[in-house]
Amino acid sequence: MDHCSMEVAPGAITGLIGPNGAGKTTLFNLVSGAVSPSGGQIVLGGRRIDGMKMHQTFELGLMRTFQIPREMKRMTVLENLMLVPAPQIGESIWKAWLTPWRVAREERRIESKALEALDFVKLSHLTNEYAGNLSTGQKKLLELARTLMADPKLVLLDEPAAGVNRTLLRDISASILLASVERGVTFIIIEHDMHLVMRLCDPIIVMANGAVIAKGTPTQVQEDPRVLEAYLGSRR
Repeated sequence: MDHCSMEVAPGAITGLIGPNGAGKTTLFNLVSGAVSPSGGQIVLGGRRIDGMKMHQTFELGLMRTFQIPREMKRMTVLENLMLVPAPQIGESIWKAWLTPWRVAREERRIESKALEALDFVKLSHLTNEYAGNLSTGQKKLLELARTLMADPKLVLLDEPAAGVNRTLLRDISASILLASVERGVTFIIIEHDMHLVMRLCDPIIVMANGAVIAKGTPTQVQEDPRVLEAYLGSRR
């Protein structure tokens, strides 16, 4: 990264674009805690998170998805969601033995929340399907539902449109917009599908060679000569 600096407004759907090698995924790795920065500051809600591990940023409400979904293939769609909330009473063998009614009550609450999340992303019809049997687009929706199970403040979405057909892409876009409007979730989206970015994201941040070179509305970014130069006329 080269003196990369940006600010994202709460509740916004911010697009992060740039040519291959611009540093977008590296930025996600730094913000989420997958990689520790050698300098600079990363602040979430007024609190510095640079140097934190991924489980620590998760506890603060930061969720991150990946270009290739990482579902639990041999578990059902519902079970994939029920794994997310942590810690759970049933994880303690002693509490499971001594207070089974508390475990059962919590499981009912988590199951109800998971079913609500599946309904939110239009996957209710696949509740009991093995996650490994889903299509790429359905797996992307499942990942989005998993982030919602954690009541996130900030979600980093890595190429949600990659490998997804246009019908499911509309569902993904609608779910992102609804989560932003109704739940106040902040999104930063890495994406090469310019149609999706220009329709869904505002503002859009453009990176090249590890630095931010432009930021603005979709129209402003499209007309910025620095962006045209960065893409060398080969925007996608």
